[in-house]
Amino acid sequence: MKKLLQILILTLLTSCVSTKNVINQIADEKFELCSEIKYDRLINEYEHVKGKQIYKRNIHSLLENYLLQENYLTEISKNGYSELLNKAVRKEIKPEFFAKFKADLGFDPLILFPLNYQAGCYDYLIVQLKILNENSWQYKFRDDYWKSEAEGFLISDNGHINNALNKIPEEKFQMMIYRKLFLDLIYRHLN
Repeated sequence: MKKLLQILILTLLTSCVSTKNVINQIADEKFELCSEIKYDRLINEYEHVKGKQIYKRNIHSLLENYLLQENYLTEISKNGYSELLNKAVRKEIKPEFFAKFKADLGFDPLILFPLNYQAGCYDYLIVQLKILNENSWQYKFRDDYWKSEAEGFLISDNGHINNALNKIPEEKFQMMIYRKLFLDLIYRHLN
């Protein structure tokens, strides 16, 4: 009887972990789809720059590479981005950096770095689809992101944007889709 109870408890625990993993996978897929749909619309609205599709599609990677080359970003990790955000708050990223970036691209990609574009995808998962609840990292991320927005992104060292960053699991942060929002903030607020 005791052995049967242990097997039943183990089965329930495995089932709960498996369900949580499935929910996380669905949330990742829905978030990526939401983000890509929104971004495709944005790229299509940016028709006045003929050609350069590869630049437009990969603008976040291009900016991230520039930040790395100029040593504003030291590594692609949450720690590296935390340092980058702190440099942004302290206004250590010079305007010349953005001028050079635009010159090398041959156009100003400002519209490709929209504010709150991806944040709406978190709302989509939480409010509309009801896939995530207040215990999920995405829900906690969204709340800290909103607090940072309310106090002015990168205007002062309110800590909320770094708190939001810290809610993202490191393995998720390795995906560009979860770093784009921070690159949008950097470009929009410092350019």
